[in-house]
Amino acid sequence: MERRRAMPPRRRTRLRATGFSLVELVIVVVIIGIIAAIAVPRISSASTSASANALQATLTNVRKAIDIYYAEHSSYPGYVPGTTTPNGARFKAQLLLFSDAQGNTKASKSGAYIFGPYLRSPFPTNQANGLATVHVKGTAVDPNPPDGSVGWVAVLSNGDFGISATSTQLDDLGIIDANKSLDTQVR
Repeated sequence: MERRRAMPPRRRTRLRATGFSLVELVIVVVIIGIIAAIAVPRISSASTSASANALQATLTNVRKAIDIYYAEHSSYPGYVPGTTTPNGARFKAQLLLFSDAQGNTKASKSGAYIFGPYLRSPFPTNQANGLATVHVKGTAVDPNPPDGSVGWVAVLSNGDFGISATSTQLDDLGIIDANKSLDTQVR
């Protein structure tokens, strides 16, 4: 008699599904949400701080250009006291172009046009409102333009130069008090 060999019992192979379970996916989404909640405010405050710093740098550069113009011409850009009316276009031209001793401007350096330019063209834009226009005032007591209606305000009797912006525009840049130095304003 022939003996039959017994077959080994079949092994049950368990197929393990590949992929992630719903619980694992939910945990990953929650972790990503927590990281985003921490990172987004930091990123937005950094961009606000950068805008305020850029505005401070622009003010510093233009103020230095005004001081250099004054040192070379004995008057502030924008007008010659007693001879012309304060003018924003003239103010910008005298800082962006070559000038002679009287403040007349020319695009190229030649002859008497040996001074400047004091700033690179184009004239800087006010980061608070996106305008590059300049409102010039003869003295500090002359009326101001409405806030935010021009980019910059220059006082030609003393060389003062500042921004024109609404409170909301300044707040968007992180500037708390327009009457304080911008160096202490960055949030």
